[in-house]
Amino acid sequence: MVRPKTRRTEALYLVDKYKTTKARCCRLLGLSLSTFTYTVQPSKDGPVRDKLIELAGENKRFGHPRLFVLLKNEMPEVNHKRSHRIYTDLDLQIERRKRKKLGSHQRLPPTRATEPDQIWAIDFMFDYLENGRRLKTLTVVDECSKISPRILVDHSIRGIDVTKFLDHLAGGVYPKIIWTDQGTEFTSRAMLDWAYKHSIKLEFTKVRKPNQLIESFNSRVRDECLNEHVFFSLEDARTKIDNWHWRYNNFNPHSALGMKSPIEFAKAREVMLAS
Repeated sequence: MVRPKTRRTEALYLVDKYKTTKARCCRLLGLSLSTFTYTVQPSKDGPVRDKLIELAGENKRFGHPRLFVLLKNEMPEVNHKRSHRIYTDLDLQIERRKRKKLGSHQRLPPTRATEPDQIWAIDFMFDYLENGRRLKTLTVVDECSKISPRILVDHSIRGIDVTKFLDHLAGGVYPKIIWTDQGTEFTSRAMLDWAYKHSIKLEFTKVRKPNQLIESFNSRVRDECLNEHVFFSLEDARTKIDNWHWRYNNFNPHSALGMKSPIEFAKAREVMLAS
């Protein structure tokens, strides 16, 4: 069934194209004249949205019924139907908790980086050598500059290996947030302890809702590197992936950076901030 909003758009098109009357178009489309002439009112949900986000952040395991009680204390005029609609639009529904505790549960709108080395996204990719042995890669990308510090390539990468690799990349200057999925390496005790030790917030993506930043980078790695080469050994794979990685950072244009390479964008940003 076509919604009134869609029929209104069609009626506007017919009036403009065929220069006919509004009443005739409404009769043809089964649309009331009041709906056709309705003027959309600006939303007044802003304060309620902000308060729900605030309450959900403070009470990570509260569903809508309990959040609504807290909201009602500060905004008595808001009824449960309006509150639930906004709650659903914001995608604040909580998922059933697994027995294993995670370092952080991403429920609020994701944090956005305003400067380099503030937010990193990490993920695993898999491929195979010519002899059939599995190849595992850990990709890392910066949310602001889109620079990838490095790609770790090995046959097996455990949680402790991830922490050592990130220590090497950080060089003492750690990001404030790391985006990752809920893979066993990232939810391991070694990873959670490492993040706590360095005051890093781990933001885990929801199941079946991958992080778009790292997925976009991984698609480039897959399309431009992994699918273009045959790897005969671990060292051969590392060399070919490192060569592509250098081109990505220094040469390949990036649409999100105004068709500049990540290094070019970072240098231009430094010049702009210094002037």
